[in-house]
Amino acid sequence: MPSIYLPYINIALDAFALVITLIILVSCVKEFSSKKIGSKHFLLLQLSVVIALISDMVGWVGEGRPALSVMTLISNTVASCACQIAIISFMAYLIASLYANSRAARCVLTMFRVMCILSLIICIGNAFWGYAYSVNEQGHWHCTEITGMGLVYLFFPILSFFAIILLTFFAKSSAKINRVAFFVYTLFPVAGVIIDYIFHGISLTYAGFAVSILVIYTSIYLTRQKQLEAQRNALMLSQINPHFVYNTLSTIAAMCDTSPKQAKYLTIDFSQYLRRNIGSLTSEELIPFEQEMEHVACYLKIEKARFRERLNVIYSTQCKDFSVPPLTVQPLVENAIKHGITKKAEGGTIKITTFEEDTHYVIEIIDDGVGFDSETTEMHVGIQNVQNRLAATCRGTVTIKSTLGVGTRVTIEIPKKKGRRQ
Repeated sequence: MPSIYLPYINIALDAFALVITLIILVSCVKEFSSKKIGSKHFLLLQLSVVIALISDMVGWVGEGRPALSVMTLISNTVASCACQIAIISFMAYLIASLYANSRAARCVLTMFRVMCILSLIICIGNAFWGYAYSVNEQGHWHCTEITGMGLVYLFFPILSFFAIILLTFFAKSSAKINRVAFFVYTLFPVAGVIIDYIFHGISLTYAGFAVSILVIYTSIYLTRQKQLEAQRNALMLSQINPHFVYNTLSTIAAMCDTSPKQAKYLTIDFSQYLRRNIGSLTSEELIPFEQEMEHVACYLKIEKARFRERLNVIYSTQCKDFSVPPLTVQPLVENAIKHGITKKAEGGTIKITTFEEDTHYVIEIIDDGVGFDSETTEMHVGIQNVQNRLAATCRGTVTIKSTLGVGTRVTIEIPKKKGRRQ
């Protein structure tokens, strides 16, 4: 292939890799800002690769153009520096994922960060003195004749990738599939560095990083899907509570002799409760808040029949014109009754309120039960499921404030959609 076409091929390759990386970066920034699962190391890796790809494209635009030789030198230097940062970010992401709180791994990372700074100094110094690579009078990027200086320029990438491969092999505390995955991630930029060094004129290192980012993001997405499926199964188990079913049926049976009409209505409420529960477990769409409250009302009628004067309910729903994920309010109401109100001998009151603010809708579930220490008590699985599903479906949040002997306030905030009239 004639060398005249190489700059255009490299520009096209960089542009394609840049589009992919930018799409992933925007997605990850949104997840990070909405407090979903996110990694600052992975974000820095993507940002570094974006800068490297843009700089490399600019460098290839100036290739062979004497008037743009300064621009070519600067862009290639920026790309090299961004590559160093990408490598150390990749290593930091690997250590955070495979080694968690290992002090030895953190020491290794600190050592390589110091080496990264030295490597950056070498890259920047090369722009002034050209001891490894430079731009000649014809505007071409070329190697100097000083033996071994090219290897000095590449010492940090080579050593870092070697260290990353070793780290994947020695992470015994992590699952084998995770170690194999990180080893695979490393292969793409390593192959790019080797090809770039052997065949000058081909730029694959930064594209290799882009492929690694794509594979990592795909892996994160698939892992998250498995987690959501596990949470959905956990929600199903928590909502079809055999003790609640037994207690409700016992209450209905006891009413059949004394209050058959009330037993009839309670049976209807119980059937509607079960139907809504089972239907909601298979639905991923948002539903009107009023529909969720119908489900809550069925549940509270059943609990009121069981606990009678020990359970009081107050509704203050000033705002209803919005949507929520199915089983958002009901599990929190159930948690308040089960772990708050019924723990008190005299029982208590649960209050459900809604109101509208400038940027979001607010739902509050307030009880005057026994309360708990929110800083030391582990969160109930039902609340965790509600938090995760709210964040995943509508960027909603759940805040819990509780005081021992006073009660608990659970606040749900659901952002308004853009363009909606305030």
